[in-house]
Amino acid sequence: MSENIEKNAPVYPIINIFQQEKKIERHHHVVFEFFYLKKGYVNFEIGGKSYKLGTGSVVFIQPLEVHSVKSIGNDSFEYCSLVFDSSVFGFENNPCREFFDSVRLKRFVELSDKILNHFVLLCDSSNKKTPGYEILQTTLLFDILSYLIITNQYETVALLRKQTKYNISAIDIAIEYIKDNFADNIELQDVLKLTNYSRSHFIRLFKEHTGMNLVEYINKYRIEKACLELIYSKKNITEIATEFGFNNIQYFSRVFKQYMNCTPKQYQMKGKNSMKPNSAKDAKDRIN
Repeated sequence: MSENIEKNAPVYPIINIFQQEKKIERHHHVVFEFFYLKKGYVNFEIGGKSYKLGTGSVVFIQPLEVHSVKSIGNDSFEYCSLVFDSSVFGFENNPCREFFDSVRLKRFVELSDKILNHFVLLCDSSNKKTPGYEILQTTLLFDILSYLIITNQYETVALLRKQTKYNISAIDIAIEYIKDNFADNIELQDVLKLTNYSRSHFIRLFKEHTGMNLVEYINKYRIEKACLELIYSKKNITEIATEFGFNNIQYFSRVFKQYMNCTPKQYQMKGKNSMKPNSAKDAKDRIN
């Protein structure tokens, strides 16, 4: 799954179904993912912990979270994934986007049979490139989010911040700090002050939790945010790079290509073209 995401950036909601899989290697990506285990039993590793999951399980994966899946026993498993970039909610002042950014969905979620059936049907439609399946993807995403809101399968970020350190880890606090201050020059010492951890202990835990060091995490998060600006704003690439903490346009371009496998300009052109009428072919190109 990681290879599909990384090699085919930029990413708009994508549906993929993999049959007869026995293992998904440890990886991470800059997009969100709903992972639905359609059939089988697996060990699902995420956040440094391993969980035994069976048919019908649904996992919500945050951007940059390291995860892997391995079949239990010799049997393979089948799964469907709805992978999406937060740009599907529009620009950052969009009410839907603002709400989504203000909550944290539960790791393991419960969905209705109707939504799960829609999930499987959409996987099949995506595989067959059924006309209009891009619209069905967006509908499914909002159906899932609506159901999770109605059934209270989320917490607000503000509430999480008020909870004790036993309910939210120092690494989570550090990540929230990065998300709030990613455009600034964040130093390791700034983050350490929030955690009361020693330098070596924090570096080790952060690496275990995210699969990358602090600079890598910050850069990847900046790139994710820059993707929104490239598509939805009228700013030029230099303005966007500066706004998101990259003072050197060459460095921004190099880091962007490292994570998105294309230049900022290529991403911008492809993203803006996707919003034009009659762009079904472009949408398919993003998915294929």
